[in-house]
Amino acid sequence: MKPRALLRPGQIAWLAEIGLDTHWLAARPETGAETPAAADPAADRSQAPAQAGAAPAAAPVAETPPGVPPESRVPTHPGLARVRAPAGLAQPPAPAIKGAAPAECPDLAALDAAVSACGLCGRHAQRALAVPGAGRSGRPHYLIIGEQPGMEDDTSGRPFQGDQGRLLAAMLAAARLPHADSVYLTHVVKCRAVGGREPSAEDISACLPWLRRQIVLLRPHWILALGRVAAQAVIGTDLDLNALRGGPHCHVPEQGEPIPVWVTHQPSSLLVRSAWKAEAWRDLAGLAQAVQSV
Repeated sequence: MKPRALLRPGQIAWLAEIGLDTHWLAARPETGAETPAAADPAADRSQAPAQAGAAPAAAPVAETPPGVPPESRVPTHPGLARVRAPAGLAQPPAPAIKGAAPAECPDLAALDAAVSACGLCGRHAQRALAVPGAGRSGRPHYLIIGEQPGMEDDTSGRPFQGDQGRLLAAMLAAARLPHADSVYLTHVVKCRAVGGREPSAEDISACLPWLRRQIVLLRPHWILALGRVAAQAVIGTDLDLNALRGGPHCHVPEQGEPIPVWVTHQPSSLLVRSAWKAEAWRDLAGLAQAVQSV
């Protein structure tokens, strides 16, 4: 029996804050991986986020194309449910800018360039930089999708910077996710609005084609949706976050096999609502067990 890796100070602090300790953690079943290391940004993409410690790399993701997923397509992954397009978002408008449309982007580099030039919604006039995404681009094990870029993301052009990124890295490491070094990070909405206001239905509809194309190009094994906006957009539902937390749910891409989806709180919410951190821990521990069981 191989020895367990020692927890780092940041992981111990995270567990202590949510009321857990190393004795509780030791009782959990092995996930087949030692203390998970975050994705190495330099390994795959130059845009990887600069997070503290072993921060996971992340980037934009592409979802199913406009319209309701064909009813005839049945998920093959055990326990996955059928999904429908998000209410009110089934027909996102085509990009009204010069340059490549999402479906015309042959790879992530082309898609990143197109996102950076996008002027489809009013957010493009308020952003400092678009934030397409970053991380492991060669079929990552996890595609992690947040709601929208934070303040540090907006100035760097990279997802999950600053406190949000550090908290996300600690969460993934403490949960001991298998293959935690294979991560791509992105957001549903690629640009930050002034004041960080919540994305409107129009904002989400404008960005969904980019996300859908990213998912097709990335072909992740799992999607981790952080927060209500991300969960609703990826799964295709109007249920609230409490009804969606955990999983597995399912995303049916335009091309390829259905992808299992797991849902938990977004780091920005946990930074202001510490009581939710225990819920996030349970969600991620469930994901680790689900990944191991496949």
